[in-house]
Formats: sequence, structure tokens, C-alpha cells
Amino acid sequence: MATMKQITEAEASGSVRKIYDEMIAHWGSVPNAYKVLANNPQVLKAAWENRKEVMGHGNLDPKVKEFLAWATVVLNNCKFGIETHTARLKKMGYTNADILEALSVIQFFVGISTVINGLGMVQDTNQEVLDILSA
Repeated sequence: MATMKQITEAEASGSVRKIYDEMIAHWGSVPNAYKVLANNPQVLKAAWENRKEVMGHGNLDPKVKEFLAWATVVLNNCKFGIETHTARLKKMGYTNADILEALSVIQFFVGISTVINGLGMVQDTNQEVLDILSA
């Protein structure tokens, strides 16, 4: 059960309405998460501006950004985000096999990180890696 009311498109006015209109132009609808953020127009604005900046600008390829978004929602077990970002990956041309391969990568690195942390292992980074990191 949701813990806050969603501000519907019909209820939106002022700055919230303006942001909703931008979202509708961008996605065709207003995602429910943003409808909840609209309970505080400043928080909604900050989230929307941040999302536009992070996803719309920078040097990373949009496919890489979408894959990072997908991996993040997977690791955070966000059902809505998993559905949304999986659909976006498929729209970008990734196949079910590609997505399963990516899940396998996540599974491996989560698992091996747990082992390394659980054993309290010391750093054994080789000199080449250290040189790259210090450049």
C-alpha cells in the first residue's frame, strides 16, 4: 500500500502542472513515483531536473545510462523500476538473452563481493591497476 497520495494530472497546477506536461511530452505519461513527489513541488522539481541532467547530458552513451539505471533498480529490488527499465532495454534492442547475461554478471559480482567482504580480505590490487587509478 502506498504511504502517500498521488497528485493526479487533473489535480496538478502551477509548477507541478508544468513538470507533468514536460513528462507527458517526454514519456507519454507521468510515472506514479513523480505523482507522489508532487506532494512537495520543490522535491518534484529537484528530482525532475536531476533526472533530465543525469540522463540527458554527459559523455556516457544513453544505452550505458539505461543499463546502469536497470542494474540499480534490480539491486534495489524496485519492482516498478525493474519493469520500466527492462522494457526500455528491450526497446533499445537488448534481448532476453542479453538481460539474463547482465543478471549473471550482477549475480557473480554481488556474490564474490560478499565472499571478499565476509572474509575480511586485504587489498591485493596489482601495480598496473594502481597506476591506472593514480593517473
